[in-house]
Amino acid sequence: MNYLVIGEPCVDVIHKADGETIRSYGGILYSVISMAVLADKTDSVIPVMNLGEDEFDNVTELLKQYPNIKTYGINKLKHPTRQVNLYYSLYNSDKSARFEKSTEPTYTINYNDVESLLNMADAVLINMISGIDITIDTLKNIRKNFKGMMHIDIHNIVMETKEDGSRTHVPVDNWYEWCTNTDTVQMNQFEIASLSREKLTEYKIAEEILFNNVNEVKGLIVTRGVDGVTGFAKKEKVYGTEKFRDLDHIEIAAIENSHFKDSTGCGDVFASAFLLDYSKNGNFSKSIHFANRLASYNSSLEGIGDLIKLR
Repeated sequence: MNYLVIGEPCVDVIHKADGETIRSYGGILYSVISMAVLADKTDSVIPVMNLGEDEFDNVTELLKQYPNIKTYGINKLKHPTRQVNLYYSLYNSDKSARFEKSTEPTYTINYNDVESLLNMADAVLINMISGIDITIDTLKNIRKNFKGMMHIDIHNIVMETKEDGSRTHVPVDNWYEWCTNTDTVQMNQFEIASLSREKLTEYKIAEEILFNNVNEVKGLIVTRGVDGVTGFAKKEKVYGTEKFRDLDHIEIAAIENSHFKDSTGCGDVFASAFLLDYSKNGNFSKSIHFANRLASYNSSLEGIGDLIKLR
């Protein structure tokens, strides 16, 4: 199978709680490389991204280490590659909690950059690393012209970057459009809490997404770090002689990792592992369990150089 992975690469500068600083490539590269590592040998992973000329040679040479990653969807730009500083607090009981500061994102990916690759794709992963990786119009065009499986991680469309580079959660006026032009949608507990101006409950948001009148959306996933994962899907139920569809609510506990080092990239690995598994077996609950295990294991790794261990 051929997988398109759409999003923005970046340079992560990780400031650990113990004072150690680690510089690593990150962003969409976590999804790209983890998918390549987990995929079958006959699968191809095709990143579609804009990459600054300052890191273009380094990143493309890195990706060429993985035979099933095809680099012809990468565009070289003069705009510098975005740098994200991730600060983890020693005094927070949740060691995965962090504060972020970012430089300006690389340019948005145009639909023309994606269109020529859709015919060869079986599935598409869109990970909104910067929040402006693609526009809503590009997402709609992909959904309109692509009949294969699509998974989107909402991620940073709910983040606003201030002048000093710090980022805060904000509601998204067109969140409904972002969440209904795909087969499955993923976000974390903080993202779904700030998604709507009306502060809708998770259950209500799941109803709005899964029972929409636009496209057939199969599932919503809410990741919670140390508190596990919630899944929402549609299920046919019977009451007496009446059959109807209702929400199926799936709760999955976190897998405790006694070798925790860093939570960077866990959501990105979750997304790639979920789509890879779901595209092959079509079992929503099973694929969430699979992705949950891989995301947990990723927290014992440091940087994309360790992702080979996911195999």
